[in-house]
Amino acid sequence: MERTKTIHIWLYAALISGLIAALVWGFTASKNAKALEITTENQYNRAFYDLVEYVDNIDTLLSKAQLTKSPSQLAKLSSDIFRQSAEAKSCLGQLPTSQVQLENTSKFLSQVGDYTYVLSQSMINGEEISQEEYDNLASLNEYAANLKKSLSDIQTKIYSGEVKISADQKHPSGEIVADAAGGDIFTDLENVEKSFEEYPSLIYDGPFSEHIENRESVMLKNASDISQEEALNRAEAFLGDMGNGLIFEGLSENTAIQSYTFRKDTDDGQISISITKKGGFVLSYLNSRMTNEENLTIKQAQEKASQFLQENGFYSMQSSYYDKSGGVATLNYAYMQDNVTCYSDLVKVKVALDTGEIVGVETNGYLMNHTQRDLAQPKISEDEARSKISTGLDVTSAGMALVPKDSMREVLCYEFKGSFNGKNFIVYVNADNGREEEIFLLIETEEGILTI
Repeated sequence: MERTKTIHIWLYAALISGLIAALVWGFTASKNAKALEITTENQYNRAFYDLVEYVDNIDTLLSKAQLTKSPSQLAKLSSDIFRQSAEAKSCLGQLPTSQVQLENTSKFLSQVGDYTYVLSQSMINGEEISQEEYDNLASLNEYAANLKKSLSDIQTKIYSGEVKISADQKHPSGEIVADAAGGDIFTDLENVEKSFEEYPSLIYDGPFSEHIENRESVMLKNASDISQEEALNRAEAFLGDMGNGLIFEGLSENTAIQSYTFRKDTDDGQISISITKKGGFVLSYLNSRMTNEENLTIKQAQEKASQFLQENGFYSMQSSYYDKSGGVATLNYAYMQDNVTCYSDLVKVKVALDTGEIVGVETNGYLMNHTQRDLAQPKISEDEARSKISTGLDVTSAGMALVPKDSMREVLCYEFKGSFNGKNFIVYVNADNGREEEIFLLIETEEGILTI
């Protein structure tokens, strides 16, 4: 009897101890969770505060940019706008707005820095800013001012406690977005986005220009659509015996080049191939098989790749740079027209260095850009172009090339390859006005030749 009583006492003691431990743990966990919530909220508030400040600065700088006639002053202002807009985008990305469609707001922040930079470069190169471009600056200024006001209004609500930014409030859709004390910051941010519904399209020589986002394939724009079945037939014809057993994986919809993708598992990897919906061309192919000991040199691999391109309808292709990894050489080829290298028309070919088998192809650059171009005659001679580059460059070769800019505009250039201080460089000089367009450093190692 006494023993039973002792056991009960021990059980009660253990139960009480466990209950106390659970209460302590629960209190500690709750305290930690609350502390984390406060820390997170403070981070969101700080990001929003910085966002308002950066947009305010953009508004001011855009006002100044409309008044300047000095190339150096516009260059300074554009540099500041570019930096402020990049910081603003970063702050916007730190807010819990994954379910709020702020695409136009983000697009504005991208374009405002990019556009002013392009204008400053034009002015530095001696070009006058047109009235239309000044009108665009005024329009950007107006949108910046409206954005500043909208964000400042939200900030006032945050300070007054009317709304609170945190990641624990569910939008009516069911998605967790933001916590609202007396109002809904989700709705406020949607109203900010709506203010950009009439935001005009900007077409200019920069990477965020409207025409970049809406690009279509030059080569495929007039091609007819093919069916999934026809795409499978073309994939099988391309792969030969390896094409047996391909399975349809899907149709890419939201890309400049729509394609049917097929795959097949093999004993030592997987085969994947995509065929364009328009025209039925091979967009990409990859055989991820393991490779054995390398038996081919890069030159031999280039011979294999060149033969493959000829056999598959890619003519007048010139090899340029390559890299080597995992027993596979990735070789870059550009289209040649009238002894001019068209770098936009790019095809990448992967060659297995054990057998020489083609284990990969990527034709996106070629299909997006390839066309028979109407090449203008250079306005300056090669000697005049050579006089524009540094005398420190020991030129080893010269040629002509179409160089793609960030805006996808192609510029006819003289291409000078040479060495300086023990390093190899490529300098591109505009064939119309003698302006240096690009300078690239050639990185040459045992693993390949790349440019930076």
